[in-house]
Amino acid sequence: MTRVPVRVRYSETDRMGVAYHAHYLVWFEMARTELMREAGCTYREVEDHDGILFPVIQVGARYLRSARYDEQLEVVARLTSVGRARVRFDYELRRVDGGAPLASGFTAHAAVGRDGRPTGIPAEVRRRLQSRESSE
Repeated sequence: MTRVPVRVRYSETDRMGVAYHAHYLVWFEMARTELMREAGCTYREVEDHDGILFPVIQVGARYLRSARYDEQLEVVARLTSVGRARVRFDYELRRVDGGAPLASGFTAHAAVGRDGRPTGIPAEVRRRLQSRESSE
């Protein structure tokens, strides 16, 4: 599990000061990137050294409450599944001061080579990711 702080910027809101829904996916990506960094396999390292890319193949989000301009939020990311050629991350977005979740979501990713064709996740990368896998 990885926790990443976020402050809702003015440019991320609509005229009413409510965060635009697509920014939630950006915040999820920020947390996913940090989780991979903590696992010891940054996107850059996996791409440059192993030649593996992890495009999003499925995404889902459930919006429960509005995030508003200048609020301090926290994104919690969990790596919930590591397969031979796929991974899944789950996310939860909350206000830093507590309370009920604002949103939850997930992304699923396939491992592909530089040529864009599906491939297996290298054993060492899979081992590192599995060390961060959560059943929560």
